[in-house]
Order: sequence, then C-alpha cells, then structure tokens
Amino acid sequence: MISRERVLTALAVQQPDRVPFMEAGIDWEMQVQIMGRDDFTPAELAAELGLDGITVDFLPPLFVETGQTSAHEFIEHPMLASPDDLSRMKFPDPTDPAFYDEAKRLVDANRGQYAFGARIRLGASPTLMSMGLEGFSYALLDYPGLVETILERYTNWTIQVVERLPAVGVDFVWSLDDLAYKTGPMFSPQVFREVFLPHLRKVADAIHATGLPWIHHSDGNLMPILDDLLTLGMNGLHPIEPGPMDINEVKQRYGHRLCLVGNIDLHYTLTRGTPAEVEAEVRDRIEQVGRGGGYIISSANTITSYCKLENVLAMRDAIARYGRYGNSS
Repeated sequence: MISRERVLTALAVQQPDRVPFMEAGIDWEMQVQIMGRDDFTPAELAAELGLDGITVDFLPPLFVETGQTSAHEFIEHPMLASPDDLSRMKFPDPTDPAFYDEAKRLVDANRGQYAFGARIRLGASPTLMSMGLEGFSYALLDYPGLVETILERYTNWTIQVVERLPAVGVDFVWSLDDLAYKTGPMFSPQVFREVFLPHLRKVADAIHATGLPWIHHSDGNLMPILDDLLTLGMNGLHPIEPGPMDINEVKQRYGHRLCLVGNIDLHYTLTRGTPAEVEAEVRDRIEQVGRGGGYIISSANTITSYCKLENVLAMRDAIARYGRYGNSS
C-alpha cells in the first residue's frame, strides 16, 4: 500500500499492510533537529520520519493576548469577556480562493502518495481559549447569549472552510478541540450536551457532507463525555492520553467502530525515557492496540521541541520494525 491507502484503510477500521504513522504536529525546532537543516519540504520531513500523513492548517484565529518565552508562545489574557468585545472577532475570508492556495499547492505536489489532513477547530476550543475558562463559566450565567454568539461565529466560519476542503484535495479532517483536563472534562456533561453539542453537530454534519473521514483530537480524560462526543460521528479519536485514559479499554469498548490514533507517552517516554523504553512502548501499542487494524500510531499529542531527538528517531525505527502486520520480530 502507499501511505494514503494505508491511512484511509485504518480510518475505515480495517487492517492495512502495516500500522500507519502520523503526527498532528511537530514543533519547528524538532523538525530542524530531525532534518539537520532548515530548508526542507513537508514531504521531505515525512520521508525522513516515515510518516504516512501530512497536515495542512485551516485554523481560526484566537482572540487572545499572548506572551512569549524563548521557545513558545502562550496565552496571557483572553479578549472576549463581554458583548462589547464581539467587534474584535475578525476572521479570514473563507470564500477567498487565496486562503486555500498554499495547501492546494502542497497537496498537488505530492498527490497520491501521502494522506493529507486538514487541521481545523470545531469551535469549542477557540471559544474556551478566547473567553478563558473562568470567563466562559461566568458568561454562562451573566451573558449566555455571548457564549452562543461566539460559538456560532466560530462554527459558521469553520463550516464554510469545511465545505471547500474537497476542492483542496485533502483526504481527511483532523479537528483540534481540547475538551478535558487529565482529571475529566473542563465542564459538566450537561454543559457539553446543552451548550456545545448543538453547535458542534452542525460542523460534524458539514464534514460528513464532504465524505471525508474525520479524526478528533482532545487531550485529557474524555470518558465522562465520550459517548456524547461520539454521537458526532467521527472516524478516529486522538490521542487517548496515557494516564487519563486507558487505550486498551477504549479499544475494547469502541475499537469496532472507531480508529484509535496515538498514544506514545509524552510525559515520560518520548521526553525523559530511553530509546529502549520507546521501542518497548511502540511494540506494545502495535501488538495490543493495532491488532485487527483500526489503529494509527503517533505521539500522545504532537512531537514537541522538548522531546529527545534520539527518542523520536527510536519511535520511527520501532514503528518500521514492528509495524507490519504479521511481523513480531
């Protein structure tokens, strides 16, 4: 199989020739370490790492004030606190063909080989980040219409983007909306059902209308809301964070209808472990979770700049060694 076929087969909860390897993202500093230079294409990076997929971004803006450390940008203050702040919400024009040009050139240059994923946000995560969790919580009582308006503006913009993705030529959608902490969801199941789900379902319907398969990302412990979340009809779930969630339990309960994507540990294995520990964890995930197909291996979020380079390369090599179905050597 070529990479594109391999990914689409796994997303259909079937067994390809080997377990696919994809990442939702790789920090630029780590990309440069992997390549040993800073002048490379996404396809060259994918070939070096043995990735089966490449992602392209169609992410909405966040309305926040940011700070900067030596390595990372971070959110200092959310900007949407009252109805007066709605005037700040300015989006790129989703009907402008130029908005899609860069992604389309990348897809066209590598058409047929890699699986291309469009990274989007459904609307929950940018709403929470732009309001702040505390501000969101107060607004549920003080300005309930504000929450609805912000969610609606995000979801309406994303729907317009999603409707144009088939023309770009992408093969699947990868939505990035964190909904949970390690201990559980950021809000009650009731708030998820009553506030978020009706809006998210509109984006889900737009994705389904394209015919593209869909992976959803959220860190943390999703178990209290997972059955509700899965009513949206996504094909894959990422990253099933180790510790908060047990990927073997998720495989047993949902693996017959859901492709699992993840979950090589970032808290220890890739960041502080040894290459031998990385190899052992990769082998375990492939043998336990990959059995029967419906599994795409990746880090348990993204490959961050603080991962050890030797561990990232050990993950690549272990996937190549153990990933082929029928191969346990």
